Amino acid sequence: MKKKSLFLIPLVFSACVKTPLPPDDNFYESALFILNEGAFTGGTATIDAIGVANDSNQQQVFSTVNGYALGNIGQHMITADSLLVVSVNNGGVVRGISRNTMIEQWSTLISAPRYLGESSEYIVVTNWGSNYLKILNKFTGFIQDSINVFGVSEQVHVQGDVAYVGLNGGFSNDNRVAIVDLNTKSVDTVVVGDKPNSFVQLGADIYVLCSGFEDWSSMPSSTAASLWKINNGVATEIMSAPTNSDHAIELKTDGTDLYFLNASYSGAVVKSNSNPASWPTAAITPTGAYNLDLINNVLFVHDAKDFASEGTIYQYDLNGNLLDSLPAGIIPRQVLQN
Repeated sequence: MKKKSLFLIPLVFSACVKTPLPPDDNFYESALFILNEGAFTGGTATIDAIGVANDSNQQQVFSTVNGYALGNIGQHMITADSLLVVSVNNGGVVRGISRNTMIEQWSTLISAPRYLGESSEYIVVTNWGSNYLKILNKFTGFIQDSINVFGVSEQVHVQGDVAYVGLNGGFSNDNRVAIVDLNTKSVDTVVVGDKPNSFVQLGADIYVLCSGFEDWSSMPSSTAASLWKINNGVATEIMSAPTNSDHAIELKTDGTDLYFLNASYSGAVVKSNSNPASWPTAAITPTGAYNLDLINNVLFVHDAKDFASEGTIYQYDLNGNLLDSLPAGIIPRQVLQN
């Protein structure tokens, strides 16, 4: 799970292992991929593929194709040109995988990799292993640069050749967003709410959802969630949650409205316009969500159940009407349309 997934990480030096590019037969071209974190103790992350050929649900496709496990705690995945790029948190590795064959093309060792972004030339990797953003060649996985962002980095949003990086403090606290020019390597920071965790872009505005600091030992020391907007390098608070026990994660947009989970680990989806007068309190889905995705105007709500058995992903329309459900592996974390 998100807050426990780093205790067992060994500190390793970054390295890159490259394999030859295989022929591409487009087998998974239209698949919906599910990334499952896997069990924290002794488990491995898995990737499932929905809607492939005549098989509606292929489980553990990475290990089936490659003959070895993805690694412990799948964190994030993106598509980048012909690749599906996956960060494996406890495993300390980022893998570049053919989107259409699931054959691994390269793997790069990075201590505690978290989230991924893509620019025109690079893969941007945040991590909890250092204060340095890792910049990878997207075609080889080679680490071309490391940029000091002066804090532990979490989610990232890339606009052109500028990366907006949430500095969330890891197991402690932080309240900044680093704005990184990937060409000049210059870094500016702006102050937002505690624990910035996710971004969306609407027009020229970058919206930042901050979960607030959750002090599990002392509730009075916790801070409330908040929503911020960055425009032209200036951060402005839009709204904040009413109490310090209110937290929020996984900001998404349909291009007009905003959607997020109103609690970590077991939240419900709430909906807001882009300039709200107050914090949304009316949920449009049941509680129990561990994570959230929004693809083609469908909300994918990840239910991790007991975090030890196979989970379920529920599909809702944008008004919270249940459409369907998908079987998933242990701790479903993300869905991505190929």
